[in-house]
Amino acid sequence: MIHYTLRCSQGHHFDDWFASSSDYDAKAEAGELKCPECGDAKIGKAIMAPSVGSASTAAEPACACCAQEGSCPWAA
Repeated sequence: MIHYTLRCSQGHHFDDWFASSSDYDAKAEAGELKCPECGDAKIGKAIMAPSVGSASTAAEPACACCAQEGSCPWAA
């Protein structure tokens, strides 16, 4: 499934899901896409920001002595 933000010629934005990019192309060419706000059939893809996951914050690696049982002599 592909999620697109779409825009009609009147400037209204709306979202829709498609099975593939070719599914979107086929529906757009057939005039099956309509703006839910005004009914306009002149629909195109709006500019979208990519979906990027946030960076994870990895824990600081423990020193070799901390990996062993006991306390770290370097920890304050």
